[in-house]
Amino acid sequence: MRGKRALIAVLTTLVLAGCGSLPTSGPVEPGVEAAPDEGVGYVVADDPHTGDTPSQIVRGFQSAAVAGIADDFSTARKFLSQSAKGEWDPAAQVVIYDGAAPLAYSKPDDESVKVSATVVATVDENGVYTAAAPGTTTTLSYELARNAAGEWRISELPDGVLMSEVNFGTLYRKTPLYFLTADADTLVPDVRWYPQRNSATYAVRGLLAGASEWLAPAVISAVPTGTELSIDSVTVTGGTATVPLTSAVQTASAEDRALLVGQIEATLTALPQVQSVQITVGDVPLEVNATIPPLEQDPGVGRTLTLLTAGDRLATFNGSEVVPNPDSVPLDPLDPSDPAVPLDSNLPEVMLAGDSRVVTAPTTQSSSDTLVQGKQLLAPSYGPKGWIWTAEQNNTGQLVLARPDGQTKVLPAPSLDGVKRRALRVSRDGTRLALIAATDESVEVSVHAITIDDHGEPGGLGPALRVGRILTDATDVVWVGESTLAVLGVSKTNETVHEVEVGGRTTALPSVEGTVDIAAGRGMRNVYLTTSDGRLFGRSGNGWAVVADGVHDPTFPG
Repeated sequence: MRGKRALIAVLTTLVLAGCGSLPTSGPVEPGVEAAPDEGVGYVVADDPHTGDTPSQIVRGFQSAAVAGIADDFSTARKFLSQSAKGEWDPAAQVVIYDGAAPLAYSKPDDESVKVSATVVATVDENGVYTAAAPGTTTTLSYELARNAAGEWRISELPDGVLMSEVNFGTLYRKTPLYFLTADADTLVPDVRWYPQRNSATYAVRGLLAGASEWLAPAVISAVPTGTELSIDSVTVTGGTATVPLTSAVQTASAEDRALLVGQIEATLTALPQVQSVQITVGDVPLEVNATIPPLEQDPGVGRTLTLLTAGDRLATFNGSEVVPNPDSVPLDPLDPSDPAVPLDSNLPEVMLAGDSRVVTAPTTQSSSDTLVQGKQLLAPSYGPKGWIWTAEQNNTGQLVLARPDGQTKVLPAPSLDGVKRRALRVSRDGTRLALIAATDESVEVSVHAITIDDHGEPGGLGPALRVGRILTDATDVVWVGESTLAVLGVSKTNETVHEVEVGGRTTALPSVEGTVDIAAGRGMRNVYLTTSDGRLFGRSGNGWAVVADGVHDPTFPG
């Protein structure tokens, strides 16, 4: 990519953010995690004891609230006053804290206890995961009063549950809900996080309620308005999930019923305990009289890596050696970089020529055509239907699309006005755009829904979903799967590759010094890096190994 630079480790002070901040007065006592990890999907907690102090009541409540995922919060409510039992909503959110920085309890007075935590993420009542920026803290306040027996109980408290990252990983499961592209031929994941206990019920409830706000502009659902679970439970017996729906589902057309079945089956069979699905209305199997083509899911991009050789010729890496394309020609007059390979093999490859043009790659059979002329363009990305995406690194909030046949269009992106774009990449199903943008203060990795106009073409961007918030710098991004990105960036002080879940967690991989480019096929085992001295690295065990030399700008289709 033109204008690539070495990744910079940014030293910053931790910003106090979130629901509150650490107490600024009064002594703080070291705390303990909300509950220990008790194994597969369960933690346990004790009832309050006679004579417990306010601090002991709040500590006991924290443990019981985590255990409440398994006991419907019956133990946790024993720590509350009669009025608080009815007012507290444990499902409102989960605040996930860093267990390496345990909870801190302020020294209580007789009627108040404050609990402070370093926040990793929150999960809202719909199962939507939002990562917190590094250094985010929160302080939760608990008011207490004595009951008729003279025992302390919590009378006022924040909604939701405070849970360590370890317990969250034990008790919750990443659960994709599947919606449809606008042309109803491809499944699109909307990642949620639900308790492992009753996860099938949570998943169907979420699917019936619709897509997340950020994703909704890009997808549709075949679920008819008013469709609900007739019994608030999806049972799983012998690997078969039974989904009882209300009669509203019968208002769907025959084709929509078939699509609805496809959505529900894809959603539930993503759970490890479900192998098949039966949908019923009034204890009778749902009648589906239409046959539709199989819905595509997680479109593949093959295993062939395209790259440029040191002599600026297009080539492929077949897993063992670099092979020049048979129709390639010298590209050095173009000053080439950042080739983009189409998802449709009938279309030509494109690339940057210098900083200012996106051009078709010349071959022995054809010359190069300029598709986009600009000033400082981002590396192009190929989406479905032959649209090539790019943008000025600095502009007033626009994206530029072109096709190899010469069609162009400008998409408004007002949310990007005034920021410097570093990279963009279209998802393989064409519904989402991953972006890296920088301001003077920070770098953000975000994912936007791609809206579709009346002609079935890209029409604009939806609101941003911020991902990879542990990153203090980022320079390149690629799609690794249907809901996963690989980002070249910095977290803490390390230059490295990060696996970033769209709607989930971020995991750092080992570093390769001097990395300037990243490419990905399907899955993190099929990620490649190139360094400034022309070495190509592939995955080897938990690390990386050199697999070729004398290359740069690797890419897979997309």
